[in-house]
Amino acid sequence: MSYDHRPSDVPPPQAASDLAAAPAAKTPKNGTRASAPRRAEPVYVDFPPVENGLDYLRSVVDHLTSVDPPDPRDLKYAVLHLQAAAEVLLKSRLVQEHWSLVFKDPGTATRKKFEAGDFDSCTTKAAVDRLRNVAGVDIKDKGADALVALAKSRNSLQHYGLTAPAPAVEARAAEALDFLMDFIHAELPVQPGYPLDKVEQELAYVRARLSTIQSFLKRRHDQLRSELEKVRQVTAQCVLCAQWAVVLGSGSGPLSCRFCHHAWPDAELAAVDSGLAQAEWGVEVVQCPECCETAVLVDLATVASAPGHRHSVCFACGVGFDTLKTCESCEQHYSPGLYEDLGLCQDCLDARIARF
Repeated sequence: MSYDHRPSDVPPPQAASDLAAAPAAKTPKNGTRASAPRRAEPVYVDFPPVENGLDYLRSVVDHLTSVDPPDPRDLKYAVLHLQAAAEVLLKSRLVQEHWSLVFKDPGTATRKKFEAGDFDSCTTKAAVDRLRNVAGVDIKDKGADALVALAKSRNSLQHYGLTAPAPAVEARAAEALDFLMDFIHAELPVQPGYPLDKVEQELAYVRARLSTIQSFLKRRHDQLRSELEKVRQVTAQCVLCAQWAVVLGSGSGPLSCRFCHHAWPDAELAAVDSGLAQAEWGVEVVQCPECCETAVLVDLATVASAPGHRHSVCFACGVGFDTLKTCESCEQHYSPGLYEDLGLCQDCLDARIARF
């Protein structure tokens, strides 16, 4: 079924027989025939990969700086376009190494499918892994983590809807933007024949607005520095904004990030979220030997005072444990003594000693 979308005041087109029967157009008195209107030339979409990625980045910084703070629609498109930029730029570098590397399964790659764009491409995480392991690109963990978090945010937004505080989205976006700007400079030199001044112009535009976002982050950090500096030993990293601003030790009740204000209904859920941000499985949250709340994230927790040291930390009372073991008698977790360990928690050990 076809539909005609002409306005009601536009007459229907003449049939071919009517056109044939119609009198020929009269020639003006001056002897010249009026020329037919020229058809517009077709417009082609032509965005080389780097220019395409820069165009997405321009859109990102526009959305993040159009109003202060950005509204939900701006944040939505900032996340979507930033992820699109990351995919385009990372895969552009993979293609420089070898075109088959952008396929989800390089073993099924054919030149015909590649040139037609008829294939499933690799994920952002796979692109980062291949750039590191195959192309030898030095991608630091901080940049890789920012890209993976961005991909998760985009998938959540695209398929389920994303609920996150605006500062958290801005902070994550700033990290990914910062990485991509360095990546372009180091790994994606301008190709011969492409106007260098145009690339530099786009990069300058994005950098200028990125500095505005970074200024916001700095102001927020400055506001919080004095209060967070005193509690670095019990401050965890927020899984949403990646800032060290979740202060532990307030009991089993609600926890919140002091930077982006994201909140958890209880310490146990905050511990679980923190673990899942670092490992997809094997996350263990157990009862605390100190406060007895089920809020100890085992072996995966880090705090601001020692961000590289993974150990066990209770999100309810803030106490950290380098080692946790399971009591052979009551099966509860305990922290063994410094010099000896009999396989029993202190309560069970005291109970056995009391028998004698």
